[in-house]
Amino acid sequence: MRVMKLALVTGCAGFIASHLVQRLLLDNWNVLGLDNFHPYYDKELKLKNLANFKDHKNFEFVEGSILDLDLLKTFSNVDTVFHLAAIAGVRNSFNNPQEYFDINVKGTENILKTFQNIDELVFASSSSVYGELKQSEFPVKETHSLNPISPYGESKKQSELLCEHYSKSSKIRTSILRFYTVYGPRQRPDEAIMKFLNLSISGKPIPIFDDGTKIRDFTYISDIVNGIILSQKFGNGTYNLGSGNPISVNQMVDIIEEKLGKKIKREYVDSPKGDVFKTHADITKAEKELNFSPTIKFQNGIEKTIEWHMNNYSKIS
Repeated sequence: MRVMKLALVTGCAGFIASHLVQRLLLDNWNVLGLDNFHPYYDKELKLKNLANFKDHKNFEFVEGSILDLDLLKTFSNVDTVFHLAAIAGVRNSFNNPQEYFDINVKGTENILKTFQNIDELVFASSSSVYGELKQSEFPVKETHSLNPISPYGESKKQSELLCEHYSKSSKIRTSILRFYTVYGPRQRPDEAIMKFLNLSISGKPIPIFDDGTKIRDFTYISDIVNGIILSQKFGNGTYNLGSGNPISVNQMVDIIEEKLGKKIKREYVDSPKGDVFKTHADITKAEKELNFSPTIKFQNGIEKTIEWHMNNYSKIS
């Protein structure tokens, strides 16, 4: 009988990490979840995420911060660390850039300092590390230079460099995963799709940046979680995790309209700082090395998201 491994999942009450915890528990892991309920968005939403698994016999929750080095040192016998804790939000990062570096970079350094005898480390990064690219540079490969244009993107770049440094000086197999516009049930209320659903269902106009022709590589949550699991099994390096099939924001709204069966009021507004024109992942490396294969088309993913939203979500933020 296989001995159950222990995973530490940081940021376990968040959107992506809460789905990851559920998958790990299904796969018969013991899971230690850490979250400090940072006030970037409503704690009640995070508690609802936790409620999906908090009473599972193989799950233990600790409320605390990745900045608390003494706390991290109390976690023993951890086999794998899935480090997803961070302050998210490109646009918000311009309001308090220092906090993004204090938490995202220093927190990552604390994780790396503490867990030097584990089997694997999986670090959640972002396509924001690439910055603004020319049309000829898409789809973008992992070897492309990193030129982030937001404090959030820069904090992820610096965290990646720390992970690379520690992985070279240790025997820890390390995967750095650059996520592309993840969406699905439990998505943060400030993210475009959840925000658009809230506003459109209540009959309010949705704000669309510029003329709506910006392009995003929307990636459904189950595909991202599958990529994380595969990276723990096979990964060692940096990988783009996206759908590889980007669409424009206008196309996205058209599909939401179709699925909701109602016309959505659109309000075109100026684009904020840090908002790139296009994201489009080259996922060839993840396909070859991880056997990563995204399966959820946007039309199907948005259907699942709307269904969950109708059943679970009543709060407009």
